[in-house]
Amino acid sequence: MTVDERELLDLVERLPEALAGMEAAVEGWSAGRFRGTADEGRVVATVDAVGSLLDLEIHVLSKRRLDGASLGEAVVAAVAAAEEAAARAKDEMMDGLRLGGLPSLGELLGGARRDFERRSGFSA
Repeated sequence: MTVDERELLDLVERLPEALAGMEAAVEGWSAGRFRGTADEGRVVATVDAVGSLLDLEIHVLSKRRLDGASLGEAVVAAVAAAEEAAARAKDEMMDGLRLGGLPSLGELLGGARRDFERRSGFSA
């Protein structure tokens, strides 16, 4: 048996444990709740792992101090910050999904994402 064959067999033997760890990481991320704030922490948005808005808290001082347009901007900023936190958590989770010494799933997909963004002009 060659070294390459032994390495491959070793990877195959570790696959069930690695897949269980990957599944647990994905479940943990998908159950996560991510917060973003604006207006000095008085506007708080909470989103789930895919960015769906779950909760929005607006302190009474923000309601009184800000006009409608400014309050709307604060809400949008808080939601955007929460979505960014969810995206960072996804990237960290994807970077941790690897089997043995192989590149992580995040590394493998990172190149494809950069190519898409470069070609389309849209952020993925």
